[in-house]
Amino acid sequence: MFNPRIKKLPASLIALVLIFVMLLSQGFSVSAETLSELKERQEELAEEKAQIDNRLKTLSDDISKKKEYRDEINAQILVVQEEIDVLKGQIKLLNEKIYAAEDAIAQQQSGIDNSCDLLKERIRALYISGESSTLTILLDSENFLDYMEKARILQAITEHDSQLIDTLKEKRESIQEELDTINADKETLSEKKKQEDQKCAELGELYEHAQRLVMEAEDAQSAAAANSDLLFSQIESTETAIAELEDEIRAQYGDGAVKLGGSGFEGTGNFIWPMPGYTYITCYYGDGGHRGIDIAGGDIYGKAIVAADSGFVEYAGWNDSYGYCVFINHGNGYETRYAHMSALGTAAGSYVSPGETVGLVGSTGNSTGPHLHFEVIAGGSTTNPFNYF
Repeated sequence: MFNPRIKKLPASLIALVLIFVMLLSQGFSVSAETLSELKERQEELAEEKAQIDNRLKTLSDDISKKKEYRDEINAQILVVQEEIDVLKGQIKLLNEKIYAAEDAIAQQQSGIDNSCDLLKERIRALYISGESSTLTILLDSENFLDYMEKARILQAITEHDSQLIDTLKEKRESIQEELDTINADKETLSEKKKQEDQKCAELGELYEHAQRLVMEAEDAQSAAAANSDLLFSQIESTETAIAELEDEIRAQYGDGAVKLGGSGFEGTGNFIWPMPGYTYITCYYGDGGHRGIDIAGGDIYGKAIVAADSGFVEYAGWNDSYGYCVFINHGNGYETRYAHMSALGTAAGSYVSPGETVGLVGSTGNSTGPHLHFEVIAGGSTTNPFNYF
Protein backbone atom coordinates (compact mmCIF):
# COMPACT_ATOMS: atom_id res chain seq x y z
CA MET A 1 0.00 0.00 0.00
CA PHE A 2 1.55 3.27 -1.11
CA ASN A 3 1.88 5.78 1.71
CA PRO A 4 3.10 9.09 0.22
CA ARG A 5 5.06 11.44 2.46
CA ILE A 6 3.01 14.64 2.64
CA LYS A 7 3.95 17.54 4.90
CA LYS A 8 1.18 18.51 7.27
CA LEU A 9 -0.42 21.80 6.25
CA PRO A 10 -2.03 24.45 8.48
CA ALA A 11 -5.81 24.19 8.69
CA SER A 12 -6.30 27.60 7.05
CA LEU A 13 -4.12 26.59 4.10
CA ILE A 14 -6.02 23.33 3.74
CA ALA A 15 -9.25 25.31 3.77
CA LEU A 16 -7.85 27.52 1.02
CA VAL A 17 -6.95 24.45 -1.04
CA LEU A 18 -10.48 23.11 -0.51
CA ILE A 19 -11.85 26.39 -1.81
CA PHE A 20 -9.65 25.98 -4.89
CA VAL A 21 -11.10 22.50 -5.42
CA MET A 22 -14.63 23.89 -5.06
CA LEU A 23 -13.85 26.54 -7.63
CA LEU A 24 -12.56 23.84 -9.97
CA SER A 25 -15.80 21.91 -9.62
CA GLN A 26 -17.64 25.08 -10.62
CA GLY A 27 -15.64 25.42 -13.84
CA PHE A 28 -12.70 27.51 -12.60
CA SER A 29 -9.06 26.64 -13.33
CA VAL A 30 -7.26 25.36 -10.24
CA SER A 31 -3.93 26.65 -11.52
CA ALA A 32 -5.38 30.17 -11.46
CA GLU A 33 -5.79 29.81 -7.70
CA THR A 34 -2.15 29.05 -6.90
CA LEU A 35 0.18 31.74 -5.70
CA SER A 36 1.93 32.17 -9.05
CA GLU A 37 -1.33 32.19 -10.95
CA LEU A 38 -2.87 34.61 -8.48
CA LYS A 39 0.03 36.94 -9.17
CA GLU A 40 -0.32 36.34 -12.87
CA ARG A 41 -4.02 37.11 -12.58
CA GLN A 42 -3.13 40.21 -10.64
CA GLU A 43 -0.85 41.34 -13.46
CA GLU A 44 -3.62 40.67 -15.98
CA LEU A 45 -6.06 42.71 -13.91
CA ALA A 46 -3.53 45.51 -13.59
CA GLU A 47 -2.89 45.45 -17.35
CA GLU A 48 -6.63 45.46 -18.05
CA LYS A 49 -7.10 48.33 -15.62
CA ALA A 50 -4.25 50.22 -17.27
CA GLN A 51 -5.96 49.79 -20.65
CA ILE A 52 -9.24 51.05 -19.22
CA ASP A 53 -7.45 53.96 -17.53
CA ASN A 54 -5.89 54.83 -20.88
CA ARG A 55 -9.35 54.69 -22.40
CA LEU A 56 -10.56 56.95 -19.61
CA LYS A 57 -7.85 59.45 -20.53
CA THR A 58 -8.83 59.19 -24.19
CA LEU A 59 -12.48 59.67 -23.28
CA SER A 60 -11.57 62.62 -21.07
CA ASP A 61 -9.66 64.25 -23.93
CA ASP A 62 -12.54 63.46 -26.29
CA ILE A 63 -15.05 65.00 -23.88
CA SER A 64 -12.89 68.12 -23.56
CA LYS A 65 -12.79 68.50 -27.34
CA LYS A 66 -16.54 67.92 -27.66
CA LYS A 67 -17.25 70.44 -24.92
CA GLU A 68 -14.91 72.93 -26.59
CA TYR A 69 -16.78 72.45 -29.89
CA ARG A 70 -20.12 72.80 -28.12
CA ASP A 71 -18.98 75.96 -26.33
CA GLU A 72 -17.73 77.44 -29.61
CA ILE A 73 -21.19 76.93 -31.10
CA ASN A 74 -22.75 78.50 -28.01
CA ALA A 75 -20.44 81.50 -28.40
CA GLN A 76 -21.55 81.86 -32.03
CA ILE A 77 -25.18 81.67 -30.89
CA LEU A 78 -24.54 84.48 -28.41
CA VAL A 79 -22.94 86.63 -31.14
CA VAL A 80 -25.85 86.02 -33.52
CA GLN A 81 -28.34 86.69 -30.73
CA GLU A 82 -26.63 89.99 -30.00
CA GLU A 83 -26.88 90.90 -33.68
CA ILE A 84 -30.57 89.99 -33.61
CA ASP A 85 -31.09 92.16 -30.54
CA VAL A 86 -29.36 95.08 -32.29
CA LEU A 87 -31.56 94.58 -35.36
CA LYS A 88 -34.63 94.47 -33.15
CA GLY A 89 -33.59 97.80 -31.61
CA GLN A 90 -32.99 99.36 -35.02
CA ILE A 91 -36.34 98.09 -36.30
CA LYS A 92 -38.03 99.50 -33.21
CA LEU A 93 -36.48 102.93 -33.86
CA LEU A 94 -37.57 102.77 -37.51
CA ASN A 95 -41.09 101.88 -36.42
CA GLU A 96 -41.11 104.92 -34.17
CA LYS A 97 -39.90 107.07 -37.08
CA ILE A 98 -42.59 105.55 -39.30
CA TYR A 99 -45.26 106.34 -36.77
CA ALA A 100 -43.92 109.93 -36.44
CA ALA A 101 -43.71 110.40 -40.24
CA GLU A 102 -47.18 109.01 -40.78
CA ASP A 103 -48.47 111.38 -38.08
CA ALA A 104 -46.65 114.32 -39.71
CA ILE A 105 -48.10 113.42 -43.11
CA ALA A 106 -51.53 113.27 -41.59
CA GLN A 107 -51.03 116.70 -40.03
CA GLN A 108 -49.77 118.17 -43.32
CA GLN A 109 -52.68 116.63 -45.16
CA SER A 110 -55.02 118.12 -42.58
CA GLY A 111 -53.40 121.55 -43.09
CA ILE A 112 -53.75 121.22 -46.85
CA ASP A 113 -57.36 120.20 -46.49
CA ASN A 114 -58.09 123.11 -44.14
CA SER A 115 -56.33 125.65 -46.42
CA CYS A 116 -58.19 124.36 -49.45
CA ASP A 117 -61.45 124.59 -47.58
CA LEU A 118 -60.70 128.19 -46.53
CA LEU A 119 -59.71 129.15 -50.08
CA LYS A 120 -62.86 127.58 -51.44
CA GLU A 121 -65.00 129.44 -48.90
CA ARG A 122 -63.30 132.75 -49.69
CA ILE A 123 -63.71 132.35 -53.43
CA ARG A 124 -67.30 131.25 -52.94
CA ALA A 125 -68.01 134.31 -50.75
CA LEU A 126 -66.43 136.66 -53.27
CA TYR A 127 -68.39 135.04 -56.04
CA ILE A 128 -71.69 135.33 -54.13
CA SER A 129 -71.08 138.93 -53.11
CA GLY A 130 -69.81 139.77 -56.57
CA GLU A 131 -66.72 141.37 -55.09
CA SER A 132 -64.56 139.20 -57.16
CA SER A 133 -65.90 140.80 -60.36
CA THR A 134 -63.34 143.04 -62.04
CA LEU A 135 -66.21 145.36 -63.07
CA THR A 136 -67.43 145.59 -59.47
CA ILE A 137 -63.94 146.39 -58.27
CA LEU A 138 -63.64 149.04 -61.04
CA LEU A 139 -66.99 150.69 -60.22
CA ASP A 140 -66.25 150.68 -56.53
CA SER A 141 -62.84 152.19 -57.02
CA GLU A 142 -62.45 155.92 -56.52
CA ASN A 143 -59.83 156.05 -59.20
CA PHE A 144 -57.62 153.80 -61.27
CA LEU A 145 -54.93 153.58 -58.61
CA ASP A 146 -57.54 152.43 -56.11
CA TYR A 147 -58.72 149.86 -58.63
CA MET A 148 -55.21 148.53 -59.14
CA GLU A 149 -54.61 148.32 -55.39
CA LYS A 150 -57.83 146.38 -54.77
CA ALA A 151 -57.11 144.02 -57.65
CA ARG A 152 -53.57 143.46 -56.36
CA ILE A 153 -54.89 142.68 -52.86
CA LEU A 154 -57.39 140.16 -54.26
CA GLN A 155 -54.71 138.50 -56.33
CA ALA A 156 -52.34 138.45 -53.35
CA ILE A 157 -54.94 136.72 -51.21
CA THR A 158 -55.45 134.08 -53.86
CA GLU A 159 -51.72 133.60 -54.42
CA HIS A 160 -51.10 133.37 -50.67
CA ASP A 161 -53.65 130.63 -50.31
CA SER A 162 -52.23 128.83 -53.32
CA GLN A 163 -48.67 129.13 -52.04
CA LEU A 164 -49.74 127.86 -48.62
CA ILE A 165 -51.36 124.87 -50.20
CA ASP A 166 -48.29 124.22 -52.39
CA THR A 167 -45.99 124.51 -49.35
CA LEU A 168 -48.08 122.04 -47.41
CA LYS A 169 -48.07 119.68 -50.36
CA GLU A 170 -44.29 119.91 -50.66
CA LYS A 171 -43.86 119.14 -46.96
CA ARG A 172 -46.21 116.23 -47.26
CA GLU A 173 -44.31 114.89 -50.29
CA SER A 174 -40.99 115.37 -48.46
CA ILE A 175 -42.27 113.49 -45.45
CA GLN A 176 -43.67 110.80 -47.74
CA GLU A 177 -40.25 110.37 -49.36
CA GLU A 178 -38.67 110.09 -45.92
CA LEU A 179 -41.31 107.56 -44.94
CA ASP A 180 -40.62 105.52 -48.07
CA THR A 181 -36.91 105.52 -47.19
CA ILE A 182 -37.63 104.44 -43.63
CA ASN A 183 -39.91 101.65 -44.84
CA ALA A 184 -37.23 100.47 -47.24
CA ASP A 185 -34.65 100.46 -44.43
CA LYS A 186 -37.07 98.57 -42.21
CA GLU A 187 -37.63 95.97 -44.92
CA THR A 188 -33.86 95.55 -45.31
CA LEU A 189 -33.40 95.15 -41.55
CA SER A 190 -36.33 92.75 -41.32
CA GLU A 191 -34.81 90.56 -44.03
CA LYS A 192 -31.46 90.62 -42.27
CA LYS A 193 -33.13 89.72 -38.98
CA LYS A 194 -34.89 86.83 -40.71
CA GLN A 195 -31.53 85.54 -41.93
CA GLU A 196 -30.01 85.90 -38.46
CA ASP A 197 -32.99 84.06 -36.93
CA GLN A 198 -32.41 81.21 -39.39
CA LYS A 199 -28.70 81.15 -38.53
CA CYS A 200 -29.53 81.09 -34.81
CA ALA A 201 -31.93 78.16 -35.33
CA GLU A 202 -29.30 76.19 -37.27
CA LEU A 203 -26.68 76.88 -34.59
CA GLY A 204 -29.20 75.76 -31.98
CA GLU A 205 -29.55 72.39 -33.73
CA LEU A 206 -25.76 72.05 -33.90
CA TYR A 207 -25.51 72.87 -30.21
CA GLU A 208 -28.08 70.21 -29.29
CA HIS A 209 -26.18 67.63 -31.38
CA ALA A 210 -22.88 68.62 -29.76
CA GLN A 211 -24.48 68.38 -26.31
CA ARG A 212 -25.74 64.86 -27.09
CA LEU A 213 -22.22 63.85 -28.14
CA VAL A 214 -20.86 65.22 -24.86
CA MET A 215 -23.47 63.30 -22.85
CA GLU A 216 -22.77 60.05 -24.73
CA ALA A 217 -19.03 60.44 -24.15
CA GLU A 218 -19.65 61.20 -20.46
CA ASP A 219 -21.82 58.06 -20.19
CA ALA A 220 -19.00 56.01 -21.74
CA GLN A 221 -16.57 57.64 -19.31
CA SER A 222 -18.80 56.76 -16.35
CA ALA A 223 -19.05 53.14 -17.52
CA ALA A 224 -15.27 52.91 -17.97
CA ALA A 225 -14.70 54.51 -14.56
CA ALA A 226 -17.05 51.98 -12.95
CA ASN A 227 -15.17 49.15 -14.71
CA SER A 228 -11.87 50.62 -13.51
CA ASP A 229 -13.18 50.76 -9.94
CA LEU A 230 -14.36 47.15 -10.21
CA LEU A 231 -10.95 46.04 -11.48
CA PHE A 232 -9.28 47.99 -8.68
CA SER A 233 -11.47 46.13 -6.19
CA GLN A 234 -10.55 42.81 -7.81
CA ILE A 235 -6.85 43.75 -7.70
CA GLU A 236 -7.16 44.54 -3.99
CA SER A 237 -8.94 41.23 -3.36
CA THR A 238 -6.23 39.37 -5.29
CA GLU A 239 -3.51 41.18 -3.34
CA THR A 240 -5.22 40.16 -0.11
CA ALA A 241 -5.43 36.54 -1.27
CA ILE A 242 -1.74 36.61 -2.27
CA ALA A 243 -0.73 38.10 1.06
CA GLU A 244 -2.75 35.54 3.02
CA LEU A 245 -1.32 32.63 1.02
CA GLU A 246 2.24 33.95 1.40
CA ASP A 247 1.69 34.30 5.16
CA GLU A 248 0.58 30.66 5.30
CA ILE A 249 3.63 29.60 3.30
CA ARG A 250 5.95 31.59 5.59
CA ALA A 251 4.29 30.08 8.64
CA GLN A 252 4.78 26.58 7.22
CA TYR A 253 8.23 26.85 5.65
CA GLY A 254 9.81 30.08 6.87
CA ASP A 255 10.59 33.42 5.27
CA GLY A 256 12.91 31.90 2.70
CA ALA A 257 10.08 29.93 1.16
CA VAL A 258 8.42 32.93 -0.50
CA LYS A 259 10.23 34.24 -3.54
CA LEU A 260 9.55 37.91 -4.15
CA GLY A 261 7.42 38.31 -7.26
CA GLY A 262 7.66 34.59 -8.02
CA SER A 263 5.53 31.52 -7.63
CA GLY A 264 6.29 30.82 -3.96
CA PHE A 265 9.51 28.75 -3.98
CA GLU A 266 12.95 29.06 -5.50
CA GLY A 267 14.34 25.93 -7.16
CA THR A 268 18.04 25.12 -7.57
CA GLY A 269 17.89 25.36 -11.35
CA ASN A 270 19.43 21.89 -11.74
CA PHE A 271 17.08 19.04 -12.64
CA ILE A 272 17.45 15.37 -11.65
CA TRP A 273 15.93 12.48 -13.62
CA PRO A 274 12.28 12.15 -12.52
CA MET A 275 12.04 8.36 -13.07
CA PRO A 276 14.96 6.71 -11.22
CA GLY A 277 16.08 3.45 -12.85
CA TYR A 278 14.06 3.91 -16.03
CA THR A 279 15.34 5.62 -19.19
CA TYR A 280 13.40 3.98 -22.01
CA ILE A 281 11.69 6.71 -24.09
CA THR A 282 8.56 5.75 -26.00
CA CYS A 283 7.76 9.25 -27.28
CA TYR A 284 10.11 12.19 -27.64
CA TYR A 285 9.43 15.90 -27.32
CA GLY A 286 7.78 17.36 -30.44
CA ASP A 287 6.72 14.00 -31.93
CA GLY A 288 3.27 14.72 -33.35
CA GLY A 289 3.10 17.87 -31.23
CA HIS A 290 4.08 15.98 -28.06
CA ARG A 291 4.64 18.46 -25.19
CA GLY A 292 7.13 16.34 -23.22
CA ILE A 293 8.77 12.91 -23.10
CA ASP A 294 7.24 9.54 -22.17
CA ILE A 295 9.38 7.33 -19.92
CA ALA A 296 8.41 3.62 -19.76
CA GLY A 297 9.69 0.17 -18.80
CA GLY A 298 8.55 -3.42 -18.40
CA ASP A 299 7.82 -3.22 -14.68
CA ILE A 300 7.44 0.55 -14.32
CA TYR A 301 3.83 0.50 -13.13
CA GLY A 302 3.58 1.69 -9.53
CA LYS A 303 7.20 2.87 -9.33
CA ALA A 304 7.98 6.17 -7.58
CA ILE A 305 8.09 9.42 -9.56
CA VAL A 306 10.31 12.08 -7.99
CA ALA A 307 10.45 15.88 -8.17
CA ALA A 308 13.09 17.04 -10.65
CA ASP A 309 13.86 20.08 -8.44
CA SER A 310 12.56 21.80 -5.35
CA GLY A 311 9.41 23.78 -5.75
CA PHE A 312 5.83 24.52 -4.84
CA VAL A 313 3.11 22.04 -5.77
CA GLU A 314 0.60 24.14 -7.63
CA TYR A 315 -1.70 21.27 -8.56
CA ALA A 316 -2.14 17.66 -7.61
CA GLY A 317 -5.21 15.82 -8.85
CA TRP A 318 -7.14 14.71 -11.91
CA ASN A 319 -6.77 16.84 -15.04
CA ASP A 320 -8.50 15.47 -18.16
CA SER A 321 -5.98 13.89 -20.58
CA TYR A 322 -3.21 14.03 -17.95
CA GLY A 323 -5.15 11.75 -15.63
CA TYR A 324 -3.77 12.00 -12.12
CA CYS A 325 -0.95 14.51 -12.30
CA VAL A 326 1.25 16.92 -10.36
CA PHE A 327 2.34 20.40 -11.44
CA ILE A 328 5.38 21.86 -9.66
CA ASN A 329 6.41 25.51 -9.96
CA HIS A 330 10.09 25.94 -9.19
CA GLY A 331 9.86 29.71 -8.72
CA ASN A 332 12.70 30.50 -11.12
CA GLY A 333 10.74 30.56 -14.36
CA TYR A 334 10.56 26.77 -14.62
CA GLU A 335 7.65 24.39 -14.09
CA THR A 336 7.58 20.60 -14.37
CA ARG A 337 4.57 18.37 -14.92
CA TYR A 338 4.18 14.66 -14.13
CA ALA A 339 1.18 12.87 -15.68
CA HIS A 340 -0.75 9.54 -15.90
CA MET A 341 -0.07 8.60 -12.26
CA SER A 342 -1.77 5.69 -10.56
CA ALA A 343 -1.56 7.50 -7.20
CA LEU A 344 -0.59 10.95 -5.94
CA GLY A 345 2.32 11.38 -3.58
CA THR A 346 1.84 15.04 -2.70
CA ALA A 347 -0.86 17.67 -2.47
CA ALA A 348 -1.41 21.15 -3.82
CA GLY A 349 0.20 23.70 -1.53
CA SER A 350 3.09 21.41 -0.54
CA TYR A 351 6.76 22.25 -0.85
CA VAL A 352 8.86 19.44 -2.30
CA SER A 353 12.60 18.87 -2.50
CA PRO A 354 14.60 17.36 -5.39
CA GLY A 355 14.16 13.57 -5.45
CA GLU A 356 11.06 13.63 -3.23
CA THR A 357 8.30 11.26 -4.32
CA VAL A 358 5.35 13.08 -5.87
CA GLY A 359 3.40 10.06 -7.20
CA LEU A 360 3.41 6.55 -8.67
CA VAL A 361 3.55 5.55 -12.33
CA GLY A 362 0.20 4.61 -13.82
CA SER A 363 -1.83 4.80 -17.03
CA THR A 364 -4.64 7.22 -16.20
CA GLY A 365 -6.07 9.83 -18.53
CA ASN A 366 -5.19 9.67 -22.22
CA SER A 367 -2.65 6.87 -21.97
CA THR A 368 -1.99 3.59 -23.90
CA GLY A 369 0.08 1.96 -21.16
CA PRO A 370 1.99 2.57 -17.92
CA HIS A 371 4.50 5.39 -18.31
CA LEU A 372 5.47 8.82 -16.97
CA HIS A 373 4.67 11.80 -19.15
CA PHE A 374 7.20 14.46 -18.10
CA GLU A 375 7.17 18.12 -19.20
CA VAL A 376 9.46 21.07 -18.61
CA ILE A 377 7.95 24.53 -19.07
CA ALA A 378 10.27 27.53 -19.26
CA GLY A 379 8.90 31.07 -19.36
CA GLY A 380 5.39 29.77 -19.98
CA SER A 381 6.33 27.57 -22.99
CA THR A 382 7.11 23.85 -23.21
CA THR A 383 10.73 22.92 -23.92
CA ASN A 384 12.64 19.71 -24.62
CA PRO A 385 13.29 18.06 -21.24
CA PHE A 386 16.55 16.62 -22.54
CA ASN A 387 17.95 20.17 -22.59
CA TYR A 388 18.21 19.95 -18.78
CA PHE A 389 19.90 16.56 -18.24
